[in-house]
Amino acid sequence: MNSNSDQTTEEYIEIAEKVRSGEYFRDARAMADLDMHDPMSERYVYIFITIFSLIITFVAIIAWQGLYPLRPRIPFIFATNDIAEDYPQIRSLLNYIGEKPDPAIRRFLAEHYVRIREDYDAALFDRNHNAVQSLSGEAAFNEYEKFILPLNPESPISLYQRHTTRKISIISTVETGAGNQSGDNEYRISIIFDAVLQQGEQKKPPTRHQVDIAFKYKDIKLDTTTGTIEPYGFIVTSYNTKNL
Repeated sequence: MNSNSDQTTEEYIEIAEKVRSGEYFRDARAMADLDMHDPMSERYVYIFITIFSLIITFVAIIAWQGLYPLRPRIPFIFATNDIAEDYPQIRSLLNYIGEKPDPAIRRFLAEHYVRIREDYDAALFDRNHNAVQSLSGEAAFNEYEKFILPLNPESPISLYQRHTTRKISIISTVETGAGNQSGDNEYRISIIFDAVLQQGEQKKPPTRHQVDIAFKYKDIKLDTTTGTIEPYGFIVTSYNTKNL
């Protein structure tokens, strides 16, 4: 009993000394700081580790999904147009500065007629046929109708059908003469062009041809007083081709 009471007395004396010196309060504050702030520091560490783990898990899930499906993917093909090709491109029809517009228009119309008549594409044949009909006189169109009959062995329908296309390139255009018949000017133009046949990816060497075309053309007339324009007229009356 005496030993225990002596020990307790000594502890009280030690505590009293620490209180008087202030050490007791410093120890209490250090203990409180340790109990209160250390868990907060550890909590921030745990939060950082948790966020880092979530990021790793998210990246792993994305990488895992990239492995599936294990079967090959079939691409979906759809048609589209290059909008850059849809912009209108305007160029002058004049061969030189100061050229009158009527010769340039006659040259352009004759070349356009030759293109729609000599080009061949099964998908565009009906459109070109209707254009030839609208720009041809009766005799010239009847000759064209006989030429494209499937019974004609030289007909493009018989030769090319749907497996081959024919594309021409104008080489030269020369106006060979002009006259006057029934009040309408009739002009003659000689056009040389190259024709290329293509079947699938295979192209054949170009062949050269010449067209002698006669047509009636009514010039554009402008009334300088009223500002009204009388439109031109263009009708093909004769069309002859030969190989060069």
